[in-house]
Amino acid sequence: MGRQTRERAVAIAQAAEAAIAAQWVNVNQGNDNGNRQMHQLVEQFLKLKPAKFTRKGDPEAAPRWIEDPEKAFEVLGCTEEEKVTPAVYRLQDTADDWWKAAKGRVFPEGTTPNWTIFTKVFNGKYFSETAQGQKMLEFQQLRQNHMTIDQYEAEFSRLSRYAPRMVENPLDRARRFRDGPRPELRSRLISLNPRDYDKLYERGQMVERDMKERPATSGSRFMPARDNRRFGKRPMMGNRRFVPLVRRNNGKPVYQSNQNC
Repeated sequence: MGRQTRERAVAIAQAAEAAIAAQWVNVNQGNDNGNRQMHQLVEQFLKLKPAKFTRKGDPEAAPRWIEDPEKAFEVLGCTEEEKVTPAVYRLQDTADDWWKAAKGRVFPEGTTPNWTIFTKVFNGKYFSETAQGQKMLEFQQLRQNHMTIDQYEAEFSRLSRYAPRMVENPLDRARRFRDGPRPELRSRLISLNPRDYDKLYERGQMVERDMKERPATSGSRFMPARDNRRFGKRPMMGNRRFVPLVRRNNGKPVYQSNQNC
């Protein structure tokens, strides 16, 4: 019964969200046959649960948010003109306030909204040139250090998006990837033909796995028994401790007893 209640609540929330979206479309763009089609598009768009954007988080949140609705647009077959309306509905809080103030300037009355123009303006607001330059610098300075080869590849792929000109050539992409691993791994990759990025990454995985397995199979299988005599220790005899000699003034050695009188 609890599960059915939750599912019903989700369905009601989605219906309410779609109704609000329809009102938003009608208020902002009139109410004709074309807008009824846009209403249906917005409903389909919301069913795919695209991400919201609130301006909170790191600078990478902006370009990641642009990529998220792009996947939904591809599924729905949206044109460049159709993308803006459902996307801006996912702007929240201060981002929504920004767009309401900027919309008339970006798309004056009588101008058809265009996704390319919108993304340029959006990134200019939330992913500044300074932030873009910082991400590009992070990519240029990327080294494997203590990461595994898989973690290094993930970081390489993530940061390379902010330096597309540096990796647009497959050969340049492979060379940059090859130069980042630790010296002991890089020395075994440098002799490979770096033209194929995927094969270079796969070989890196193999080399790293081999380097991890080699120490486990090396070394002696048997540890020698420890001989106390090598360390100057005398063996214990019964319960008696070894007692050193005590010399008296007459020069004759005597043994000191460890037993109580």
